[in-house]
Amino acid sequence: MALVACLALGPGCTCGNGRALPTEASRDFGDTAAAPPDAAQAGAYLAMGRAIVEHKGRTAAPAPPPAPGRRVMLAYYHPGFDPVVATASGATLADAVASAADALAANAKDTPGGRLELDVPTGLAAASVEEKEDLPLASVGLEGLLVAGDDSKTGVVLPAEIAERRLGFDSRAAGTSIARIAPLLASRAGVPVTALASMRAYRFRAAAFVEPASHDGARVVVRGMVERPAEVTPERLVEAVRRGADYLVRVMNADGRYVYMYHPLDDRDDRSYGWLRHAGTTYALFEAYGELGTPLYAEKAELALRYLKAHLHDDPESEGKYALDSSDEEQQKVGGAGISLVAFAKGAAVTGSRAELETMRALARVIMKAQYEDGHFRSNADLEHETGKKLKREVVYYVGEAVLGLMRLYALDPQPAYLDAARRAADWVVHVRDALVSEDNQEHDHWMSYALNDLFRATHDHEYVDFAYKIARAIQKKQGTVEQAPDYGGTFFNGLTTPASTRLEAYDAHMALARFAGEPVDWIMGPAREVARSTMGQQFDPDNAYWLKNPTKAEGGVRESLFVSNVEIDYVQHAMSAWLHLARLLRDPSYGKSGVPSEDPVRAPSAP
Repeated sequence: MALVACLALGPGCTCGNGRALPTEASRDFGDTAAAPPDAAQAGAYLAMGRAIVEHKGRTAAPAPPPAPGRRVMLAYYHPGFDPVVATASGATLADAVASAADALAANAKDTPGGRLELDVPTGLAAASVEEKEDLPLASVGLEGLLVAGDDSKTGVVLPAEIAERRLGFDSRAAGTSIARIAPLLASRAGVPVTALASMRAYRFRAAAFVEPASHDGARVVVRGMVERPAEVTPERLVEAVRRGADYLVRVMNADGRYVYMYHPLDDRDDRSYGWLRHAGTTYALFEAYGELGTPLYAEKAELALRYLKAHLHDDPESEGKYALDSSDEEQQKVGGAGISLVAFAKGAAVTGSRAELETMRALARVIMKAQYEDGHFRSNADLEHETGKKLKREVVYYVGEAVLGLMRLYALDPQPAYLDAARRAADWVVHVRDALVSEDNQEHDHWMSYALNDLFRATHDHEYVDFAYKIARAIQKKQGTVEQAPDYGGTFFNGLTTPASTRLEAYDAHMALARFAGEPVDWIMGPAREVARSTMGQQFDPDNAYWLKNPTKAEGGVRESLFVSNVEIDYVQHAMSAWLHLARLLRDPSYGKSGVPSEDPVRAPSAP
């Protein structure tokens, strides 16, 4: 008799919400307790499946290793088409794959251009197709749904599809969206939606594998994405930076404006825009040029700077300039000036051009004008005190952007006023804003972490080192682990990508700072590598973009989270910067030990 593995063996599983498995479970699924194939074995099954789908016959591929019969799912993905999914059982695993491939062969289009995915169920739970099921968010995308009838009709939605197509969310709650899934299940089973109520319903987990773009071998799939790299190396990190930079130049128009957000599920550009993120993205593009020397990166980044400059706001009182996205945050003026200054300064540092020095000084004037005697920058809290009107709470990152901008200008134009203003602002953060904040509640402030690194190099004040380490310890306390879910290691806030990237940026800055201080970095490096593995796994590349409508356009983009595939330019920006600095730290044990006020070199001014 076939053995059935309970889904509760997986992290976060609810094991059917108290429902008993149907008595036909072993007949419907076969031996799910048997070990599934590994990646090498799965490659042989996929090769056989491809031979059948391409109408070459089962014997055109070497026979895969023998294994007990069980239910499998085989899916065919091709850009521009909806996925085609088939499921079958057989006396052996090879028979099951062959039957599913025969079903696909009749419907798959342009088979040489598509990719096959094999799912082998490993655990089951009873499910409902009549009401929404609340599940832990960590389980969404790790579990698929299958319905089976007494007439042998079956319909299935794969775990990866639930993540990829956002079928696992109903409003803001985690769980399976019956309204979205039921029509798909019914269509694949060949029954009306009303017939689903009379069918047996299962949630299942599966070992999933997809062909690489070359169609040789197999890649492990977790929640719709190819499994993250096993090792983080400088070479892999720099290649990821290159893909990110290529994405950014590809989504920039002739004026220097980026596609701020891209929706790869719909192959659709969003019309929204953000100037602060435009500036930060341009900074990352200049960083990529500094590392890789690709002329197109500098050309496009300079175009983006000109576009930014044309949209800066004037401040007549200080004769300064700043970037702004909204008028309801007073301190955003300082942050907008700061992040713009970071971008302009990086352009000058890597190209040697000082053509925009006066623009940079104008940005600095806005920052310094907004600074109070105690070091803090004018904010909504000051306006509330003056007017008595309740205003929104601002994000904390504007201060760090401003301090870093001043320090990066100080590296190019060493006026004492820039260093003094930066130091007073950082001291206010250390001794006032965050002085009594516990590590459990400490802000994971990546921009301030960059700034602390620069400040210590210029001042040798060890309080900046101590505060940086406080941020590092605070980040480590909140870092996700594989015990929560197989792809949660190195994540934050249930798999959001950019919070992970910004925390890796902070780790990078902390390690460079520690090296300059002559102190150990190993306690930070291990967690940093785990975060890098996580974020690299969320970048679209030729291997893992197979399920998108336009994989070529999405390539190099970094998606929002484990559950949402939208790409914003700042997702790419933060990942690129984080990967680049970690690559340098891994590649060169002396990186960070020198350089004042920044560990990265500043190119001498070019001849006018």
